[in-house]
Amino acid sequence: MLYIGVDLGTSSVKLLLMDEAGDIKSIVTREYPLYFPKPGWSEQNPEDWYTALVDGIRELTKDCD
Repeated sequence: MLYIGVDLGTSSVKLLLMDEAGDIKSIVTREYPLYFPKPGWSEQNPEDWYTALVDGIRELTKDCD
């Protein structure tokens, strides 16, 4: 069995694939933008998080059977 760890941060999502023994099989990072629509404002689009997460999981698991 394999486990996926997810760290959804301010500027990127970090993913880790680990086996039952705790050995790390793969690590992937996908960045996403931070928007500044007005001075003093910052925003993120949750669709960017989702896209980065899905793309990262695909990359993370591409060599799994």
